[in-house]
Amino acid sequence: MKRWLLLIGLLCTLCSCGNESALEPSKNKNEALDLTHISTKDQNTSQQQANQAKAALSNYKEITAIKAVNTSKQLIIAVQVEQNQRLKLAKIRKQLSKEMKEMFPDLKVELTTDKKIAIELEKLEEKLKSGSMSKKSMEKRVKKIVDLSKEQT
Repeated sequence: MKRWLLLIGLLCTLCSCGNESALEPSKNKNEALDLTHISTKDQNTSQQQANQAKAALSNYKEITAIKAVNTSKQLIIAVQVEQNQRLKLAKIRKQLSKEMKEMFPDLKVELTTDKKIAIELEKLEEKLKSGSMSKKSMEKRVKKIVDLSKEQT
């Protein structure tokens, strides 16, 4: 009995003591990724930075969906991670947030893994794609989503 416990403990220790990063960019694009590029007719609501962020994050095989919207000063990103990677969620969020802040130093970047925020961003993306939203109302909506992401449940 002691031998089995020792063996199981040793195996668990060896498996958990990896020197790898929480996320590894894959060489090929993630085909199963739910990715929507937003193009708007209005230059005031251009989503170029959001599309760049989506393209950069799509290289990670652990990510299953990316929603992002930007204003002239702010970029908000919601990612969904594979179920088996949820144990490393804090580490993943920290690493991706750092990468996005380095990629967009002139914008205030908010990255979240909250499903509620992803749903709100998806609604906002749809309104932007349809062209039924002004710059002012978009900025107001993004501010509301950022406030929502910061509130504690």
